[in-house]
Amino acid sequence: MRAISGHSQGSEDTEVIPMRMGRPPRLGASTHHQAKSSGAICMSFHIAIIGGGVSGLSAAYYLQQQALSSGQALDITVYERKPQFGGNADTVVVKLGTLQNGQGQPERAFIRWADLGVNDVNLATYVKLAALMKDIGYLQHMKPLQDTTSYFTADGNEYLTDDAALYNGVSDARFNLAQTDGGELSKLIAVVHQHAIDLVAPPAGGPPPVPVSYTVAHYFDSCIANPEGMLAATARRLQIQINWGDPAIPARIARIRDEIYYPRISAMYFTDNETGPGGMPLQSPFQYYRVQEGGVTPDRRYFEYGSQHWLQALARWMEQHSTDKVKVRHHMGAPVKVTISPASAVVTPSDAPPEHVDLVLMALHADDALHALEFKGIPTDTAHAIQATLHQVRYTRSYGVCHTDDRLLPRNRNVWRTYNVLVHSPAQQVQPYRMSYVENFHQNDPLTPSLDHIGLPMFFTSLLPDLKQVQANAVLTRLNGDEVPQNLRDALPHLAQSHAPAHHPQTGYSHELGATHAHLAGKAWALFKHNVLNVNCIDAQSRMQAINEDNAQRPLMPLFFGGGWTNGAGLHEQCLAQSQLLTQWAQRYINRHQAA
Repeated sequence: MRAISGHSQGSEDTEVIPMRMGRPPRLGASTHHQAKSSGAICMSFHIAIIGGGVSGLSAAYYLQQQALSSGQALDITVYERKPQFGGNADTVVVKLGTLQNGQGQPERAFIRWADLGVNDVNLATYVKLAALMKDIGYLQHMKPLQDTTSYFTADGNEYLTDDAALYNGVSDARFNLAQTDGGELSKLIAVVHQHAIDLVAPPAGGPPPVPVSYTVAHYFDSCIANPEGMLAATARRLQIQINWGDPAIPARIARIRDEIYYPRISAMYFTDNETGPGGMPLQSPFQYYRVQEGGVTPDRRYFEYGSQHWLQALARWMEQHSTDKVKVRHHMGAPVKVTISPASAVVTPSDAPPEHVDLVLMALHADDALHALEFKGIPTDTAHAIQATLHQVRYTRSYGVCHTDDRLLPRNRNVWRTYNVLVHSPAQQVQPYRMSYVENFHQNDPLTPSLDHIGLPMFFTSLLPDLKQVQANAVLTRLNGDEVPQNLRDALPHLAQSHAPAHHPQTGYSHELGATHAHLAGKAWALFKHNVLNVNCIDAQSRMQAINEDNAQRPLMPLFFGGGWTNGAGLHEQCLAQSQLLTQWAQRYINRHQAA
């Protein structure tokens, strides 16, 4: 049968043709490897995982644990395009000046690190992540951050601060959300927030009572039109007293929408810039809130030494716990092409000969999977169904920048918080997102004696649509090689490698830019991409889960799909949930082929 290229020719509304399943073919023995264990020889099943972010690494971890427990001989190779782990993870080390000795003489360089992409989690709801970290001895590296937020307008005329978790800081009653409007605003926010979460994730379980097409704008319009009918039951359950006869309630809900939720949703990496926050499905932001900020008491933590330290620790743990029978290896720094046939698959790295494998798990972005995949001998309708599903997922791109440009922060330094959200005017709601972190608060300097001093420099990480929004001379320089202190080189081994200042390191998706921003080569910035969590993406997630399940039930090809785009907003916990499903599907696939 004619080979079907991974470059889809369809459009975003291409109809997905149902998969045609047939009898599972018998795998050729040439793809198996002999593994010796206790004097016995068994055939090892070879799995290739494409993508070395949290999805790919966690899939390798769960597969390794299952194989060690069951006695299955397994050979796992994780392929990663970049020389370091992490799709949307990028940890940088920067120099902020020199410490003085009190007599005007430099004592030593003042060096900090920062995450440009993934930077924190909520251990109150990330139960799978907490369990994995506990298993490999990593939990002690998750440090508490200051979970505070500032909402501000560009003209500096309006501020609101969420200071419930403020530590060693001063809250100004004029701006404190808990005291605004006599405390009525914060009470109403709590009710609106929980009610929206209950609509997309009912407490009693079961399907949500609203369809995916029900938008954020629909929700707030309904709350404004009928506040008591929409929200009273939730208020009673939360034991929050609200006077529903107060004529100011509709205006308060409109303010909550315009000054809190629309800015926050605009500041989410998965928001559709074409529709703005109001056009997003309600389930997109509020499922995110449920996981990232939920729990009776949220427990927000940052990664000590950055998110890449965590990913490298996980990869190193798997290598150290590999045996002759169950191996995990990593192939770094080379993109791959993957050819899928009914009986086997071939993975071809750009820097090595092709390798025959028994099963492929795609743990990367949908558009990258499209470009990497080629089908040979797979029924045309099946291949087209996969390609059309992948093609439904649209991406946005944004920059993560570590800098000292305080123009991106509120004008009033007293309302700087960990998370600083720009509030657009109602006429500008359809705007690409912008969020700025004060790293000194995110890394909770008051809890670190060596950093809890007045006068130490403040520095920031901003997520924004245009690198030009930051003054070029305020973008900090990435340190690498011998410039990085030994303790950070030990924690982040990839930083020990020197790179020429004229070349930007291969981080995030900066390679897509070519020579763009060449004047900022070697600076602390990266380009990231995120799937837009709109109706099309949610539909594609559902379709791909069905394709995976059907293929596990009646195997037609050695291929399953994971990655952040396949489950919700691609949060760590959602990636791990998908990786556990991948492990189940892979095991069912292995069992069927061993029995064939």
